Amino acid sequence: MAKYYVQSGRVQLILQARSPRGAAVAAFQWSCDRQATIQSRTPVEHLRIAQQHGWQLDDVITVSEQGFGRADALAFDTCDVVVAWEQMPVPRTAGRSRLEQVTCV
Repeated sequence: MAKYYVQSGRVQLILQARSPRGAAVAAFQWSCDRQATIQSRTPVEHLRIAQQHGWQLDDVITVSEQGFGRADALAFDTCDVVVAWEQMPVPRTAGRSRLEQVTCV
């Protein structure tokens, strides 16, 4: 598995994955796992808390094998990543999936 630098909004992760798309999906799973711990009364409050913690992804997830902020990074629309995540054949449970290892930056 290759090492990827994944960035979206304030989120910066270093992941090991089988492909750049797999790294983007793993970043979405990471965000879901973190946000699952949020206890809020409204969706707006949930979003605010996620943003404060730096867990909220932006509209685009960029992935590079070279580093963060690279002009040559691949860009994935977050909505497309969600669709790919929904189609994953493995269970989407909290914690580290078998597809990735994460280092938070």
